[in-house]
Parts: sequence; structure tokens; C-alpha cells
Amino acid sequence: MKINKNTRISTLINENEATIDVIASINKNFRKLKNPILRKVLAPRVTVADAARVGGVSLETFIEKLKSIGFEFEGDPSVNENPVKPEKISEKHIEGMDNIVVLDVRPTLDSGEDPFNIIMKTVKTLKDGETLKIVNTFEPIPLIRKLESKGYESWTERTEEGVVHTYFKFNPEKYVDDEVEQKVRTIKKDFDEVLAGFGHSVRKIDVRQLEMPEPMVTILKELETLPDDWVLYVDHKKIPQFLLPELEKRNFEILYKEIDCNHTILLIFKAD
Repeated sequence: MKINKNTRISTLINENEATIDVIASINKNFRKLKNPILRKVLAPRVTVADAARVGGVSLETFIEKLKSIGFEFEGDPSVNENPVKPEKISEKHIEGMDNIVVLDVRPTLDSGEDPFNIIMKTVKTLKDGETLKIVNTFEPIPLIRKLESKGYESWTERTEEGVVHTYFKFNPEKYVDDEVEQKVRTIKKDFDEVLAGFGHSVRKIDVRQLEMPEPMVTILKELETLPDDWVLYVDHKKIPQFLLPELEKRNFEILYKEIDCNHTILLIFKAD
């Protein structure tokens, strides 16, 4: 089976159950994968690149282990996109965190439940200026990604063996109103039918490897010279929230198709 850094761990396990033992053998940070409860929570949400980060190893080391049981890797495994975060929280982050709400999700995990819904309910009850502290046994990469998309900054520290503290604090400067994104998600037009309708009048770009804000800048630059009867086909990591209001102002429509958690295809074209 061919895989890449965005392949989910659950996909690997479904293909070959030996994946569990192989990953667990890398180092002690991966032994939690042998726990059926933690595996149920983590495997469907964590990619190969995420797992390397959680375990504190290079993507290259992780991939070499997977190759030993027959997986073929596509891409460059020598660079980690998501380096491991510092083990200790900095003085800068500690400032202004007097109002901390602590949520220990370990008992929930021990009971066999997924703590995600409990965490999100707690997030909704946070008051202005409060910081949420999640106590867990691993760095919650999917949760970090989810809350960062909603304007939360996060920091992680490991205070003792097997205990991870992850802090979330809302930053209004990073918040983007998702009203426009919700409109995009409810558009009923069929992606493939619309693409087929443009025939060969398609301009393709790939912005997945660009650093922010280059994806948005590149897309807007391409749209400046895009003929009215053409479509811009964009390989992106996600639906670009900051770009959506700009497209609406310029009278462009956008459709999307999610390939995996780090790859979304966009179609951008002039509205009727």
C-alpha cells in the first residue's frame, strides 16, 4: 500500500494490524497505541506526520519502520512539517493565565469514552480571559488543530512521565467568523459536474507547500488574470477562511472537495 505523511494511522492499521506493534516499538511514547481505548480515539484523527510529532521522532524514522512491513512512502520523509513543541511552557505564555479552567480527561479515557465532546462543551463555557488546561496522557494534535481554526492559541508541556498539559487561550486577533465558510459548505452544486463543465478551461495551482499568507496572495494574484469563463483549480490544505470574504467581495464562487485532513481541492470561478 502506498502512503504519505497525511495518511491516517487508522488506515494503516486497517491495512495491516502489525502496524500497531511496529509503531509501538519505535519508543515508549507510542506504546499507548496498544491500548484499544486510546487507539480508538487517536488512530482515526492522527496522520503519519502527526504521529511522528506526538512521539517526538523524525518523520523519516517513523516512515522507515512502516516500510519494514511493506508500506511504500510517497514524498520526502526527511522534513517534519510539524516540529515537536517545547516541553516547558514559556514565561510569555504563563503571563495572563491566572484564570485557568482545568479539565482532566484521563478518567474519561479510562472509562472507554472519547473526551472530544466534553472538551468542546467546556470550551463553549469559557469566559473572557479564561484559559483551558487539558490534562491528558498525550499531545492532542486533532484538538489543537480544531481549536486553532477557531482562534485559540495553544501550548503544551510535559510536567512528568505520561502526563501532558495542553493550554488553550482565545486570541480575538486570530478568530475568523466562519459564517462565510458555512455558506460554502452548504452549496449544493456538484463539484465534479461543475469542473467537467469548464472542459479544458482550467488553470491549476498547488499552494500546499507555501507559508502563510502566500496561499491567499497566490490565489488572488491568479484570479486577477483568470478569464471570466475559466475556473481556478487549487490544491490546498484546507478551506481558506481568510480568503472566503475576499472571494465574495470579488464576486467569485468557490466549491471544495476534501481529499484528506491536509488536502482539499478548490474550484474558484466567476459567479453567474
